[in-house]
Amino acid sequence: MWPVLLIGAIVAAVIITDLIDFGTDDLRIGLLNANVDTSWSHRATAVALAVGAGVALLRAARSPDRRAWWGGTGVVLILLFMTEASPLHVQVDRLTAGKLIYAPLLVVLLVSVVYLAGSSDHAQVMRAGLAALVASYAIHLLGMPAMHALGWGADTWGYQTRASLKEGTELGGWLLVVLALSRSAGVRRGRGMKNANPPET
Repeated sequence: MWPVLLIGAIVAAVIITDLIDFGTDDLRIGLLNANVDTSWSHRATAVALAVGAGVALLRAARSPDRRAWWGGTGVVLILLFMTEASPLHVQVDRLTAGKLIYAPLLVVLLVSVVYLAGSSDHAQVMRAGLAALVASYAIHLLGMPAMHALGWGADTWGYQTRASLKEGTELGGWLLVVLALSRSAGVRRGRGMKNANPPET
């Protein structure tokens, strides 16, 4: 239940800050504007991706049996971080099917993180995070055609709500995925240390 509440809180925060900027200052405060790469939500997403990449690569160095899985996850997260931390992210988002560019990376990441989470206690958190990312992806692909059909441009409340909803679900999803990865890495490390040092008899 708490992963859903966390995603809801993050989505609400992104929507509120973006609409405050839209309503009071016509989206001139870059830190609050969810449509630009200088927004707090974009920066928080970049930090989450960087942390996740670090966790995965460190775990790969200490886990010979799952090195390829952890290493692949780390590499994908680094590539996504580089995109998120640069203006390229916003430029891709403005394309009608821009997110399709990420499809191969996202498929690799999906398979890897599901495998690494396995049936552990963290699998539920991972699934919630992935569900949020899928929702964000769907909002991006289907949201713009819906905005055009309704005649809502960037200067409307509906358009801004859609944009901040997409960013909020993306941020919430990445935070949960990284949290689940971090916990899985900790559990695996703990088990490995326990097996490497059996109790004396």
